[in-house]
Amino acid sequence: MTWFRAPADERYADARGALVRVLTADRARTAGAGVYLCGRRLLTCAHVVNAALGQRMLSARDPGGVTLDVAFPVLGASAPHRARLVTWIPPRSPHRGPVPDGSLRWEGDLAVLELAEEPPPPVGPVRWLDMAHGQEVRAWYGGGQPFSYADVRVAAYDDGVGYLDGRLSGAAVDEGYSGGPLWSVADGAAVGLVMGRITAPDTALSAQHTVRRSWGLGRQTVLRELRHAGAPDAGHLDGPAHRPSLPAAPGPRPAAHRDAGPGPGPDSTPDPDPDETARDMMVGPLQLLLGDPTARAAHATALAAELGLGAPADGTAPSVAELAELLTRTERALPTLAESLAPALADDPRGRGELDRLLALGRLTGAARLLSVAEHRLLRAKLEHLCHHDPGLLPRAATAALPYLDLPGTLHAPRLAPAAVAGVLGDLETWPGDSSPVPDETPRLPALLRVVEYVAAETGGLACRALQEWSGRVAARLGIHASAVRERRADAARWSQRTAPAGARILVELDRHAKDPADHYRCAVWRLRADGSAARAVTGTDRPRPGPEIARLIRDIASGTEGAEHGVALVAVSVPPDALELPVDEWDGAGVDEYIPAPLGEDFHLILRCPRLRRRSRTAAADLARRWEARHRGEVLRADRAVGGRAGLIGLLKTTHRDTARVLLRGTAGHRGELLPVCLVMGVPIVLWDRASRDAGPELDAVAPDGPVDGLPERVRHFRVHAYADTTTAARPALVWEDTGMPLPDELQLADPAQGPGQAAEGAAGGERGV
Repeated sequence: MTWFRAPADERYADARGALVRVLTADRARTAGAGVYLCGRRLLTCAHVVNAALGQRMLSARDPGGVTLDVAFPVLGASAPHRARLVTWIPPRSPHRGPVPDGSLRWEGDLAVLELAEEPPPPVGPVRWLDMAHGQEVRAWYGGGQPFSYADVRVAAYDDGVGYLDGRLSGAAVDEGYSGGPLWSVADGAAVGLVMGRITAPDTALSAQHTVRRSWGLGRQTVLRELRHAGAPDAGHLDGPAHRPSLPAAPGPRPAAHRDAGPGPGPDSTPDPDPDETARDMMVGPLQLLLGDPTARAAHATALAAELGLGAPADGTAPSVAELAELLTRTERALPTLAESLAPALADDPRGRGELDRLLALGRLTGAARLLSVAEHRLLRAKLEHLCHHDPGLLPRAATAALPYLDLPGTLHAPRLAPAAVAGVLGDLETWPGDSSPVPDETPRLPALLRVVEYVAAETGGLACRALQEWSGRVAARLGIHASAVRERRADAARWSQRTAPAGARILVELDRHAKDPADHYRCAVWRLRADGSAARAVTGTDRPRPGPEIARLIRDIASGTEGAEHGVALVAVSVPPDALELPVDEWDGAGVDEYIPAPLGEDFHLILRCPRLRRRSRTAAADLARRWEARHRGEVLRADRAVGGRAGLIGLLKTTHRDTARVLLRGTAGHRGELLPVCLVMGVPIVLWDRASRDAGPELDAVAPDGPVDGLPERVRHFRVHAYADTTTAARPALVWEDTGMPLPDELQLADPAQGPGQAAEGAAGGERGV
């Protein structure tokens, strides 16, 4: 028993908090067991994967990146999780060939699975120690039933294999136990995995038969196999891990991580362990920093409390060597210790130098990570809260903060759920620091801190200050020069004040007179200049025009407008209230001699506006400004029959969705006709619906209404391109988009420099016409 130990009163002070149940394809039976490593990774036997897939148990054929159903017994009757096979170490005979049926022993036979997201507490990793002769160990059936435990003894340990003998009372290790952890009760740690059993022949039992003997691989052998296969998960078996569930230490996944072939034989000389090298090198700095046993006891006790480990209460201290062992084997132990040491070293250059040495050595191990337990816990909580209100915030900030890095896969999605934050942090903690110069050869700012600065700048307010304070404390603990933090903070502030390079912007106003032909509209068109001023291109008083003619007019004007060379032009069409269902996006502006059709919705960001409805509330301007300002925060309100009609939607927009900026309307045309005016009158700036929908179907889910808000017009354009070409797609999205920075047609009518004084006065006297 070491100075650091698992708390005796912990609810799951054994391996059941890490036990995994691997299910068959039909989810009807238990194929075997497994053990949770850390982050999103699980370890089991390859033959358990074969059993789950209905294959021959000891087949060496790599099944590829298959996905299995797994469950955590500690979570009770929760829904199974999906886990993908990422490392395959096939069963093999001691002679490196296939394993014949009926074999009593084989080698290899390991598999690592990856979950889609990190499991919730109380699932957590276990401590790992070496298997040794004489250990009393316990195994559990994959289903994890409390009565299913089997107590056995490591009667012999030979060539990395532990032979396990069980008493004739109680349960025996049997089918469904394979892949589960072997838990040493005395050491409070897992020491290996269950692999197989040696059964008596199918004849009358005699005193000469082997009874209740099973076998498993010791931790040493499992670790060697994983390292030989190039699995990035080997470090999780290196030593004790604290109970709280923390992200896995990511790393590059070798291209040849599958079909690794035969592992090293019992006479192989393993490669030097980098963790052991780092541990030995840490002893010197630790002796200089914590040579005083009293100080060492105080810091070690605080460290144990943060890691969820037990510690003696008699004032004794761990040895320096034992402390070094913990720092190299336990996730976040080193940064957590550094967090308690750093404040006292601010005026001690020599001590600060020794702490920097420790942190540098920690980067050679897979356990240290960047953040302490408290730093990680605080940042994770803040980012989960922010991602709940703005799912696109973290990908947006990371893309801007790290423009020259290939971001990890966890950040490739345009929006993140709060549950994905832990995985993102796990990836960013291992990313290199930026390449900007730093003073006096001080450490570079880690990628994670740079991203946090950009998140803070984009967020603003109290949340910004809280994140900046967090970032400053972590930077000081890491020894990063304050000027480096200030420089990156200034970069982030400039980015947050950005204005996106705009393409051409065209404002169109459609209106009809009572005697105008059906499907003909009078149109006025303005070009918006880069400085926000406007120039009239077409007046709306000359004559009514059919839709295709208006489309050709808009195309011609857009091609000659300032900014036409920058991206996709935005065409904002103001319509009367009874024309919100008008298929303006389908109006084809192609000329008679053009080969390719040119619907406006394919070539432009075609959006709708309805100023007349906006005017039907005294608070319309303030409501619109407030909601538009909050457009990056909060979720999309899906307004279907469940909202309770007009009155129900009004109640939502006045209370729980007072700042909601995006509404997705679902339902029939009559239902939309009841709810759409409510949205516009109450200042909702972004409303999306399917003009062709007759029910509350999910046709527009492909547009990703919950995605980054600024990209919605482009996603709608992409959808329209595909929908117009696919005759089986009936959906026709309509998008109201009220950017408060764009003027309305009535504002331009009163101030257009192209008009003379008489025309301006006439426009002013026109009242509400055309707005």
